[in-house]
Amino acid sequence: MKIFSLTLMMMILICSTAFAEEIPPPIISVSGEGIVEATPDRAKISVGVVTREKNPSEVQNSNARAASSVINSIVSLGIERKNISTGNYSFNPVYRHLEDGKRVLEGYEATNSVTIIVDDLKLVGKVIDAALNHGANHVDSLNFGLRNKTAYQDEALRLAVLDAKKKAEIVARTLGKSIVSVRNVSINSNRVSAPQNYKMVRAMAATEDAVAYETPIESGNLQCSASVHVEFEISR
Repeated sequence: MKIFSLTLMMMILICSTAFAEEIPPPIISVSGEGIVEATPDRAKISVGVVTREKNPSEVQNSNARAASSVINSIVSLGIERKNISTGNYSFNPVYRHLEDGKRVLEGYEATNSVTIIVDDLKLVGKVIDAALNHGANHVDSLNFGLRNKTAYQDEALRLAVLDAKKKAEIVARTLGKSIVSVRNVSINSNRVSAPQNYKMVRAMAATEDAVAYETPIESGNLQCSASVHVEFEISR
């Protein structure tokens, strides 16, 4: 009987110890945010050349002449041809719809979208003016960015981790505990953001000799942001 009781007590002790070891340590789960502002050093401009004629070959030739004039005017500003590309080209018939539901062919329309990458931001307004003065008839988009964004993204991520750690330390101290280790880390986001389209106004300034056109462009700052989620193990 004594042997049985001793064996039973040992089994209970072993089970209790195993059960205690299976209980995971308490954790604090927090999110961290990091933001870094950066001055853009690159712009991407997209302008459109739209032409409409009665004859297919006429509209194609007209569009090609206008697009070439736009590209040449931009190159004359010092933009390298490798930074100029065709973003999109379309050619479609144009119909006029009648009241009886029928449609009449009125002509053809060609659209050539020219994309320009500008690394000297002082030229952004001049590029837009040159394009609009030499055949382009609308500006599709203007986006500012960074040639090397990795360093800014890394710093934003570092700040996000520090923010998460600071929050966890405050919670742990308040509870009378301390951080023991990191259980898990996940990156929710790490991106560079900026307004995708900028409003452009062509200002006319009259002079004695001629009328000068100027498009003022303000790039503002970009935001490099990062978000992380961290689980910290704390003392019992």
